[in-house]
Amino acid sequence: MDDVRSLLRSPDPVTWLFTGDSVTQGSAYLHGHRDYTQLFAERVRVELKRSSDAVINTAVGGRTVAAVAADAERAILRHCPDVVIFGVGLNDSRGGAEGVASFAAAYRNLCRQVGAAGARVVLQTPNGFLSSAAGFVVDHLASYTEAIRALAVELSLPLIDHAEVWATATDGEVPDEWIGSGCHPNHFGHRAMANALLRSFGIFDPDSATCRLYIP
Repeated sequence: MDDVRSLLRSPDPVTWLFTGDSVTQGSAYLHGHRDYTQLFAERVRVELKRSSDAVINTAVGGRTVAAVAADAERAILRHCPDVVIFGVGLNDSRGGAEGVASFAAAYRNLCRQVGAAGARVVLQTPNGFLSSAAGFVVDHLASYTEAIRALAVELSLPLIDHAEVWATATDGEVPDEWIGSGCHPNHFGHRAMANALLRSFGIFDPDSATCRLYIP
């Protein structure tokens, strides 16, 4: 993570790119509130006065890591990002237990492709979920989350472990106040995700307008 943090101390403009599924797209259960990528942009470009930085979001609801990889040229590489932050796993868990290995292989290849293009790669685990989430999420997402953690170790990539943050938020229970439906975070959940991201990047400030937004 030190390599990414150093960019925030550099006077040179940085291009940050988020890509992945509907959570990263911010396409559900926000009702006009900002998603976590927009809160990140507010913190970096406004509060930290890095107005020349660019924050790009090319996530699309329903995407798996294979879909992201298939669209990598358009959605990632053409933007020449300095940092790429992935948010996948929820939809991949449709593949069940037998799909974990192929998920990890596709993710590994994508990380290497993006890294070879000169970008720093940051992985994220999916957010927590309720028992009312889709069956494939309830039954299999934990295995995909573990695969992401293992990949971060294997490739020595920084990891933002949202799943761990959510699991330990209230005595081991995922706060239902953070969920819009099943596994989709509402605006409180996105604020929690933004705070985890900002803490990992070393730019969380509880006195800032972005970081002090109410979270139940």
